[in-house]
Amino acid sequence: MPDPTKHPSSPFPVSIPQTEPLHLSGVWRLDSTEQADALLAGTEPGYVYRRDGHPNASSLAEALRVLHGADQAIVTAQGMSAISIAALALLKPGDRVLLGQPLYGRTSFLIKNDLARWSIDFEDVLATDLPAWRHAFRKPARLVIVETITNPRLSVPDLQSIASIAHQFGGLADSESGTVVLVDNTFATPVLCQPLSFGADLVMESLSKFVCGHADAMLGLLCGRNEVWSRIRQTMVSFGMTSSPLDCWLTQRGLASLQVRMTHAASSAMALAKEIEGHPCIRVLDYPGLTTHADHDAASKQFRGTFGNMLTLTLQGGLRSAQRLMSTLSPDIPFCPTLGEAQTTVSHPCSTSHRSYSQAALQELGIDGGTLRFSIGLEPKEQLLEKLASGLAEIKT
Repeated sequence: MPDPTKHPSSPFPVSIPQTEPLHLSGVWRLDSTEQADALLAGTEPGYVYRRDGHPNASSLAEALRVLHGADQAIVTAQGMSAISIAALALLKPGDRVLLGQPLYGRTSFLIKNDLARWSIDFEDVLATDLPAWRHAFRKPARLVIVETITNPRLSVPDLQSIASIAHQFGGLADSESGTVVLVDNTFATPVLCQPLSFGADLVMESLSKFVCGHADAMLGLLCGRNEVWSRIRQTMVSFGMTSSPLDCWLTQRGLASLQVRMTHAASSAMALAKEIEGHPCIRVLDYPGLTTHADHDAASKQFRGTFGNMLTLTLQGGLRSAQRLMSTLSPDIPFCPTLGEAQTTVSHPCSTSHRSYSQAALQELGIDGGTLRFSIGLEPKEQLLEKLASGLAEIKT
């Protein structure tokens, strides 16, 4: 038997690295056909082919599984892969999906356009309207999708009540029946919220955002309960949605500082929200940490004393004001259709994440050309306050 502490091509013992190693191999050597069978069946730990799994994905998934208090977890190629895997593993033609609106635009597009071609039915439900959720279960629903903090207006649905309604009227979920509650926790991360503790069955996150934190990797997370998991991993493999080792390695680096980054940025976001609340150029200000926010009580119950680093404002003057403010803020605060980076960025939902929505749908969600979504980063809060204040002053002149 070879010494497991030695590299196959080196006579020297292998020391334990302080940093997680990067494993770029796409395939692993096998000792026998019996070992291959055991590895692929999952009865023996190890790796065969990258599509089936690799060390960097396993390490990152395990760390996130623990943070979420989940039974199972996988890391996927991107956030949309995680939602797609859940849908493909759980849904069959004729099933119905309830969409807690507002959602990330591409999530809605997946269900309403791509999966509708496979005879998947759907219904929009205002995420914060509990009577609307009860009404939606007048017909059976197999899957509920809702966000912890909605995009981009930052409303905060009552996850525990939604899960309770779903399981009361739709039945407790397993891999074959009942209603599965899937929560997109991207804006919150496990630092703010652990949706499984509020009754969710599955949780997904776009790890490309806060968990990575450096805008140099693209990954997704799907984690959840054993009862709904039986087809999840195999669906990821069959559809080729496995993650990249390099992206996993980069994201695990970011995970190490997630708590510190989120706490600092959330403190800055709260300071900014308080400073600009009531500003004459701002028609609507959305930040769950403000006591004036409609869902502040739900946010206080579900989050851990902090309210995240996303801040959305809708300007008087619509698109023209938004364009002027973005121009004034650049390049210090760039127009960048993403979130969760070390640098503060601003996004314009109407031209990016929600560009596929009709004007009527945008109006219903309270989004217009003047809506801007800020992802607050790690800059000193005084610097951000000064920059935003001067930008808003430019709009007035």
